Amino acid sequence: MKLKYNLIVFLLFFSLGIIYAQSLSLSYELTYKPFATDKKEILHQAYILDFIDGNSIFRTEMRKRSDSLLANGKFGMGYNANTLYELYLTKNIKESKIKKVYVSPLSRDRFFITDFKKLDWKINPETARIGEYNCQKAEVEYGGRHWIAWFTKDVPISEGPYFFHGLPGLIIQIKDDASDFDFKLAQLRVKTNNSLYEVEGGKEISWIQYNNLLLDYFNNPISIVATGGKKVMTDDGVGGYKPVNERELTKKIQDNLIKNNNPIELDHKVNYK
Repeated sequence: MKLKYNLIVFLLFFSLGIIYAQSLSLSYELTYKPFATDKKEILHQAYILDFIDGNSIFRTEMRKRSDSLLANGKFGMGYNANTLYELYLTKNIKESKIKKVYVSPLSRDRFFITDFKKLDWKINPETARIGEYNCQKAEVEYGGRHWIAWFTKDVPISEGPYFFHGLPGLIIQIKDDASDFDFKLAQLRVKTNNSLYEVEGGKEISWIQYNNLLLDYFNNPISIVATGGKKVMTDDGVGGYKPVNERELTKKIQDNLIKNNNPIELDHKVNYK
């Protein structure tokens, strides 16, 4: 009887391991401070990390819905005027391929960055219980910030929110030492389909080119659309478009970019003037 029980337990954990290795949808809540000079303002944003057999996409819930619409031949949804908080990133763990995706909010031109340094994790002996998971502490430098992570071997995938990966288990929580960005796992579910709704295409750029794109967008956020002879549109909340006042939109976008300028990659911060 004991042998049979042990076999059942082994098969259960083995089957869970197969599930974890193949298809998961993870919900993370990001608590962040958008202002570099005023740290009293605290905002929250929900993100989804979809993982299928070594490939993953990290994005907002709205971006996932938009990608699913595009995958089904429909119009996507609009983009946040401050692209610093879209945080859209794809990973191919098996081939060590990572892409940070940037989409121009108005023209919807798509770009991606692949120039990332390998994370040099320092795993500490300190452990803690976070929710239902037994976790261990790890530290790393990324984007001009020092990060502290808690990962669990209970979920044996080398994944985590945004760019963070490479630990011997799932990252349950990670935050920088200034507490400007704090990612916490909110929910773990087995995916019910085998699609990541990944949008293909785009132009590869460097970090310098990325910063120049952000500056160009700040200086004239509607120029790309205007020079093409198109009317500036925004989404109407139901998958369609509606016209906007260009002058008001420009002022609103510029004020927002100046105010909200505390990027996760602090070493690539743009000084808007």
